[in-house]
Amino acid sequence: MDEHVARLQEMLRCERAKCTRLQLRSNQQEAELRRREQHSNRLKERLSQLTDRQREKGPSIEVLNFPPGGRGKREQPIKSFRSTAKKEEATLRLMLERREAELREVMKLRHSLTTLLHALRVDMEHTLSDVVDVQDEAQTAGKRLDQAEVALGVHVTGGVVQSWRQVQKRLDDVLSEGNASVGTDHDKLLTRLETELKESQQLVRLQQQLLQDSLASPVPSELADSYFLEEWERLQVGWSELHHQRRTFERERQSFTDAAIRLSHERRDFEQQKASLLKQQYLCDSPLFNKGAQNNNNNRRESTALNFSGLGPTSISGCLPITPSSTESGTAAVSGLHQGAVQTPSTPELYSALSLSYNCRTGEVDHQSETWDGRADRMVHTPQAPHFLDWSF
Repeated sequence: MDEHVARLQEMLRCERAKCTRLQLRSNQQEAELRRREQHSNRLKERLSQLTDRQREKGPSIEVLNFPPGGRGKREQPIKSFRSTAKKEEATLRLMLERREAELREVMKLRHSLTTLLHALRVDMEHTLSDVVDVQDEAQTAGKRLDQAEVALGVHVTGGVVQSWRQVQKRLDDVLSEGNASVGTDHDKLLTRLETELKESQQLVRLQQQLLQDSLASPVPSELADSYFLEEWERLQVGWSELHHQRRTFERERQSFTDAAIRLSHERRDFEQQKASLLKQQYLCDSPLFNKGAQNNNNNRRESTALNFSGLGPTSISGCLPITPSSTESGTAAVSGLHQGAVQTPSTPELYSALSLSYNCRTGEVDHQSETWDGRADRMVHTPQAPHFLDWSF
């Protein structure tokens, strides 16, 4: 579409250039016509001067009284001069007539070119305008253009009318294609306008029905006030927003309550696990538990001693009486437990801590130390709190 429009604009520009050249040619012909008119005027003046000169010479010759003997000799040059003047006069008259004929032809040509340019301009205006009711005028103008080009000839007009006809055909084709492509959008627009018109008609009928109902039934005075209606509408909007905020607040409060309950359960589980851990550690560190364990067989006593003496002298001596409400002592015990797991005591330290004699064999001591290491690791790493508990409590 854009290419066709650009091509048509280029052709229109060429036609305008041709019209400009024709206008320049017409101006040149007008200048030539004025020059020929001036030349013909000069010829007329010269001819009038020659005729006046002959008229002046005639009486002067007649006034002179020549002798009888010399009169015959003077008549021959006078006759020859008169014949020459007549020939020149005839020649000048013929040239003047030819110039006048050429001038008339040039005037006719100028008038024809002016008419052609005017008709071409009118046809361009009708073609480029969006007026649809001037088709007959455009057809008559086109016929005039064709007749003018035929009368003047293609060598004079340069085929500008034929080129303009081609431009018109191209322009009509492009416009028809544009109308065909835009037809769908136009139909959609008409359909949308018809739908809006139907909706407007329904709205008008509904308003008429409401108006009739309002006229039939009396309206209370408070409802008749437009300001009261506006306030009532704003109040309804405020009530709806308030209900929405209330429901949102209730949902948030319920979620907060559920979170608090879940947190309390987790804290209770944590306290129970911490109490069981402290109880187990207290029992492990108790001397009664060690004495009861010594009544068993030797291997079991040694393994049990190695198991529960891994906390070291510092942990055993640093243990305080622990109650379930004591949070700080529990934390210290747990830290001591982890410290014992990291720093493993030697065999003499274990025997000195248990008040035993260091007289056993080396292999037995190594076996007991390995057994103590494995069980100490299991004892330390087994009672751990769940990873999801919050240790900030």
